[in-house]
Formats: sequence, structure tokens, C-alpha cells
Amino acid sequence: MNEKRDINVVISNILKAGVFVSSFFIVTGIVLGFVTGVNESIAIERYTFSEMINGLLSLNYYSYLMSGIFLLILTPVLRIFGLLYVYTLEKDYRFIRICILVLIILTISLFLGVTHG
Repeated sequence: MNEKRDINVVISNILKAGVFVSSFFIVTGIVLGFVTGVNESIAIERYTFSEMINGLLSLNYYSYLMSGIFLLILTPVLRIFGLLYVYTLEKDYRFIRICILVLIILTISLFLGVTHG
């Protein structure tokens, strides 16, 4: 029973850390937007990962906002990887297959979302 509780604590910590880190990036982006001033409205456009990283280094508010949203979306995916790791240690093959299926569905939806345009 304690092992199940430990699994829940680990997964809970993954989710909390993801929310806290993404919130930090979003709040930093909002503060940078106020400090540097925003002259144009934010338009949803294609934004590459390398542009986002370069924007973080140059303190671009939009890059911080996008990074926060990206990390928030990535948090449940990290939860699935955490569960996959735990179920692999426990050799619970039924749940390993479920985690792999969920990861396949997430990957397919990611590629369909990226190519849809």
C-alpha cells in the first residue's frame, strides 16, 4: 500500500513542478511585457523552438509566454513517462501497454497538430 502512495506522491510532484515552472515562465513573460512595453498585439503564428530559445536568451516576453504554455502542455506527457517508469519497475505489463498507447496517441496528435495548417 505504501508503494502506491509513493507512486502518487511522485506523480503529484511531477505535476506540481510542471505547473510551478510553467507559471514562473508565464509570470516572467507578463512582467517583461509590462517592463519593456508591448507595441503590437500578440498574433498566433508559427513559432519555432529555436526562435523560442533565442527569445528566452534575449528576454523576449513572447518567448517566455510561449515557453510557459509549452511546459504546461508538456507536464501531463512527463506524467505518463513517470508512470511508464514506475510500471516498468513493478513489471505491470498491462499498464505499460496502456502508457505506451497513450504516448502513441499523444505523438500522433502532436504531429497532426503541427502539420495541420
